[in-house]
Amino acid sequence: MEVNQNELNTREHFKEEVFKERLKKREIWINGDIDNLLIEKLYVNLLEMNDQSPDKILVMINSWGGDMYEGVVATDIMKTVSAPIVTIALAKAVSAGFIIFMGGDSRIIHSNTCLMMHPPALWGCGKVPNIQNHIDQINKTTDKLAVFFAKQTNGKTTIDYWKKLMNEEKDVYFSSEEALKLGLAHKVIGEDEHRDNRYLWKV
Repeated sequence: MEVNQNELNTREHFKEEVFKERLKKREIWINGDIDNLLIEKLYVNLLEMNDQSPDKILVMINSWGGDMYEGVVATDIMKTVSAPIVTIALAKAVSAGFIIFMGGDSRIIHSNTCLMMHPPALWGCGKVPNIQNHIDQINKTTDKLAVFFAKQTNGKTTIDYWKKLMNEEKDVYFSSEEALKLGLAHKVIGEDEHRDNRYLWKV
């Protein structure tokens, strides 16, 4: 079904209004493709919130992924603030979205959240030496990611585990049970014994 321009504009306006409203709750919503504009919003608002208060900041992620390098730099940005960062994956945190999710000091998912990581893709073409340079750079970045992921899981996974994962030619999905077991997530919303602890504002 085709969507006309007016409907697209209405959707974007609504999305922007929701984004602004949630900022008042110290929530930053990463909703959509991971690109430089989205990460710029993350950076600016993280710094502003950090200046306002030392209280925790929630980064809500709902993304199929996007630019790997933007995802990596988002985790660097999170390290520059002193306020605790809680990342919460909604429907999906995939690829670059997964990288951002892993940047949280505390990481929370829903029982049916889609978590997925895979090897990076090489886009475009050019002279052979330049292609090899791109491959070498990607390999260096994925090696750093393997170290980062292993550290974030607090020893529940190893560097070799992540290197192997990112060298396999397939997408790797993690269930909520696997995410908890491997240290990817610290909590699954809605699975607490007491109803009062199920809600997002209790994180």
